[in-house]
Amino acid sequence: MADGITPDTMRQSQFVFEATVRSPGHSTVTDIPVDDHTVVFKIDQVLHSPAALARSAGMDVTVQLAPGSAVPAVGEQVTLFTRPVAYSDGIAVAEVGRAAPQATGALATMTTGPAPGHRRPHPTLELAHQQEQERLRAHAADADAIVIGRVVSLEKVTGPALREHDPDWWLATVAVDHTEKGPAGDTVRFVFPNSHDVHWARVPKPAPGATGLWLLHTATGRAAEVAPYALLDPDDMQRPDQLGDLGMGEARGNATAGS
Repeated sequence: MADGITPDTMRQSQFVFEATVRSPGHSTVTDIPVDDHTVVFKIDQVLHSPAALARSAGMDVTVQLAPGSAVPAVGEQVTLFTRPVAYSDGIAVAEVGRAAPQATGALATMTTGPAPGHRRPHPTLELAHQQEQERLRAHAADADAIVIGRVVSLEKVTGPALREHDPDWWLATVAVDHTEKGPAGDTVRFVFPNSHDVHWARVPKPAPGATGLWLLHTATGRAAEVAPYALLDPDDMQRPDQLGDLGMGEARGNATAGS
């Protein structure tokens, strides 16, 4: 484990990055309270992040350091383990943990071992991958049906949006190549929110002909009137070749790895 960072630190972290101190006692985000543990950093390299922050290298970020922690000096470089607080007029995060940057510099991999050119993942990325697998496996365990298949039809099933955050339900029919969990026949039907409203934007929007690994949940409310299952979470669509990452058996039949 790099620099004493524990699995628990990584579980609490959603945004991990290497950064350089720009301005202690300042903030780039409106309405974020400023004290002596509020520090503006420049993001040097993103190591683990939500999709919205994946391209934030080079940007400034306001960090609320952990209470009682040492405040680094201007120009000092650190690796920060954080949870996002605000994305509004800037990025603000709260510190969960901290480590020294890797001696090899801001690289995603580093050379190790006796053989020249032998490489292993950057320790932070390796730990992040392990935590991501654990999270996906827990999510898969909660699914009511898991199938691999191809989208053969899409149909809008609700009228025009009448209220803010309306999901705009659509119905997908998938030709099933492999059933990993739950009852499913040659086809399975599920509803999904096609709205790009902030409440639904991260939920996958199946495309005609797309082949995927679908993690489905029993539909409730109005959705249950249309289909037995619903696709509601950003993780509900995966690549077919990721079945093994969910801790399940290898796909059988004619399942493919593309979409």
